[in-house]
Amino acid sequence: MKKTVIIAAAGIGSRLGAGIPKCLVEVRGHAIFEYQLKALAWADEVRMVVGYKADEVMQKVSAVNSNVVFIHNRNFQSTNLRQSYFLGASGVSGKALFLDGDTIIGWKASRLLHQACEAGKDYIAVAKTRTKNPIYAGVEDEKVRWFSYDRCSKYELANAAFLAVDKLKYENTLFYVQLEEYLPTTALLMEGLEVDTPEDLQDAEKTITSNWEEYDFWR
Repeated sequence: MKKTVIIAAAGIGSRLGAGIPKCLVEVRGHAIFEYQLKALAWADEVRMVVGYKADEVMQKVSAVNSNVVFIHNRNFQSTNLRQSYFLGASGVSGKALFLDGDTIIGWKASRLLHQACEAGKDYIAVAKTRTKNPIYAGVEDEKVRWFSYDRCSKYELANAAFLAVDKLKYENTLFYVQLEEYLPTTALLMEGLEVDTPEDLQDAEKTITSNWEEYDFWR
């Protein structure tokens, strides 16, 4: 089975306020997209949905990996993650791994995602709750049962999911709302660092610095 990864990197990243797409933000000397491309080296095809400052993103990503396929979300100012994923999946058959462009994953998460994709079963990635405003994920018997902003859980959505592309719809609702339609789904517990706010960025810098071997794809 062809292993396809679709990265949504079209947004402005207003909550982070860096003035550049979040995928270009550097953490310990490397842009977030660099961590992702290194971690996803096992993929047969990586697609990246671009919008805000698309030319800059494409130029910098292509300099690192010229095989990345770019899909434009030209309505990035009025659309959302779910719609970017839908555009990115155009022409793809079967299943794909969907990943948010602001999420850093290390060696362990890379291997875990690879193994799960090889297995071919749908899954939703969850992590131990650590972000300021998480989408909580209710996990029971190794399956995600519910999502909520208000109903607390020790797990949160980790911004990655593996599912059939024909399940996606081009609708202006949040991606977790799309995933809710297919619960319960197998939960994949992994470590991921979401960089959505200045506080998240500080946390990512601290975590990677103190655990560099886990994120050092350049050794």
